[in-house]
Amino acid sequence: MGVRLLDRSQEAVDDDHWIGRAPSASQIVAYLGVGTVALMFAGVQPILLDALVAERRLTAGMVGWSFTVEFLTLGLGVALAGAIFKPDKLALHGLLAGLALAVLNLAMFRASGLAVLADRAAAGLVEGVLVWLTMLMITRSATPARWAGIFLVTQGILQVGFAAILPVTLMNRFGANGGFAAAAALALAGALAALALPRAAAPLPTDPELGEAGPQRLTARAMASLAAVFLTYAFFIGFFTYLPQLAGQAKMAPGQIGATVSLSLAVSILGSGVAALVARRLSYYSACLASVAVFATVLVLLWRLPTTPVFMVLASLHGFFWGFFMPFQMPLVIESDPTRRAAALVPTVQALGAAAGPVLCSFLVSDAEARGGLLVAGACLAIALLVVTVLHVQRLAPSRATAIDFTP
Repeated sequence: MGVRLLDRSQEAVDDDHWIGRAPSASQIVAYLGVGTVALMFAGVQPILLDALVAERRLTAGMVGWSFTVEFLTLGLGVALAGAIFKPDKLALHGLLAGLALAVLNLAMFRASGLAVLADRAAAGLVEGVLVWLTMLMITRSATPARWAGIFLVTQGILQVGFAAILPVTLMNRFGANGGFAAAAALALAGALAALALPRAAAPLPTDPELGEAGPQRLTARAMASLAAVFLTYAFFIGFFTYLPQLAGQAKMAPGQIGATVSLSLAVSILGSGVAALVARRLSYYSACLASVAVFATVLVLLWRLPTTPVFMVLASLHGFFWGFFMPFQMPLVIESDPTRRAAALVPTVQALGAAAGPVLCSFLVSDAEARGGLLVAGACLAIALLVVTVLHVQRLAPSRATAIDFTP
């Protein structure tokens, strides 16, 4: 049964189980566009930061900090936007955030050293606002996994396209500044696209036990589902971070290592596309079991440092099921918290997991031996599976969840 909510200015209708009025085609494009623009930098970040190092505007040691800082502030930006802004004046929020991102990318023309970190930290915050806008649509959609998959496909295609084109065009002539000029132009396009957003998004459902004026709270089930998202992302990114080092340990040539990483990223887009196609017919738990079985196989076989062709196949399997499983995290969280307020925190938790994964793996990795990262990544995956299984079993035998009140 759909949810019907009344706004004082208009009636929010339930169209095919959307929360509120289903957005038009142009509004959906705008929703996806602003979030895609926000996440474009994640795909070209290694290229642009490497160019800054080559131009002696950034040290190699600061590259990792820049990467981590922007991811963390992006997650913080999503959380702050959800806490501070009401789901109205969406076009204005998107326009201002897009313009701010364009200015920050242009400011990189003269940035070096700590100024790069400060700029990317600020950029992460405004990128978070743009991602929050996209999440307003996904969390209210009839099939969140489907739209999350489509969102991953659109951002993946843009990231791969820019990563392939920039080095041989603008960056070939203007260096890192050419890449940041392209990023600024794209941010400006996102600001303009935001003008097509609807005036407001429908309010999320309220907890019937609290009523309209009740305090915001997360149940233990909601927190557990977010913990599973965190651990899964720690596995994804922790594994991916040390994939090149593992490939080198398996005696792969530098060109083969680069091809393996690129192939893994490319097939992740395909995986997200498949997830979008089957989201209506496949439960999140079935998707989880299938994905974890493949991931476990990949971890075990990579521990043996296989030959180059086998290594590339295994890395591609990880990439495909990485892209495939990510969209199903949304229905997992929504089922644990039908108000969908926890779902709005998913990008923040994913960013935190992405930042934590490489750090956790680093404790068991040395210059000569990277397989310890597989143990840490595997442990994160196993705990995530345990949490998801407990939540699934509890759903089959419903019991009243313990609520944790965060109100002072």
